[in-house]
Amino acid sequence: MFENIGIFRVASGMISHATAQQKVTALNISNAETPGYTAKALKNFDISDRAPREMAMRSSRQGHLSSFTTLPSQGARTLDTKAPVDLETELLTSAQIEGDHQRAVGIYRSTLGILRSSLGKM
Repeated sequence: MFENIGIFRVASGMISHATAQQKVTALNISNAETPGYTAKALKNFDISDRAPREMAMRSSRQGHLSSFTTLPSQGARTLDTKAPVDLETELLTSAQIEGDHQRAVGIYRSTLGILRSSLGKM
């Protein structure tokens, strides 16, 4: 039922992305001392990757929104940064990812609360 509501799809996508980022960060930390290993990274979450068509931006005239892309990208992929693993950076990234995850869960919970109250089912 909730998978058809756009904001739930976006929040679920944010949660999945944070999980994938945390896995990449854990992989980097666990391989910090591996000879020849370079740090991996995940591209940032893009709402157009998960947003349904009805939430996409639409232009109203020629040239409107020309600096933005409204096409969905390829999705989350692991990128090789070609740089050695820096443990301090990885730990800071891990803390930031936790905040991103908490934000996504908060969005999901808030939206669920609004939906419940609008239905009169507190």
